[in-house]
Amino acid sequence: MANFNSKNEGTWFYFDDSDEALGGVKLRLLSPKEEDNIEKLTVKKKSKPIRGLMTETRTVDEVMKNRLMYDGWIEDWNNIELDEKIMSCTTENKVRMMEITDFARFVLDNIVSMSDSNKTVEEAKLKNLRNMSGGVKQSPTATDVPKHTKV
Repeated sequence: MANFNSKNEGTWFYFDDSDEALGGVKLRLLSPKEEDNIEKLTVKKKSKPIRGLMTETRTVDEVMKNRLMYDGWIEDWNNIELDEKIMSCTTENKVRMMEITDFARFVLDNIVSMSDSNKTVEEAKLKNLRNMSGGVKQSPTATDVPKHTKV
């Protein structure tokens, strides 16, 4: 049975895996619903006729979109300093820290890593659901059918 969890909990990533006291960031992936909400809040669509054809233009508020994504991705952190000042994990500080190249690279690399591993897990779950139903294999997919068999 495939087990899905509706709670989107974060994962801690440490700057040095051998010494967690040096600090880390708790990251999480955005759910499709959260991504849709960000899209609705940050994208303005306009339709207007040009030479008899309706055309749609899209304007994206990149600053707001980034702010919402950073706030969603970064759940918490510890031992983060900027210019020798300890930074609390607030939305404003998340945006500010994402302007620091090394920090942004750390966050984005780990978000991509989580996304890739999540994609692999979800593909495996879907494959299991597709191939199994109460322990009995369902109808074959195109790759399961021998080439000389008529379906």
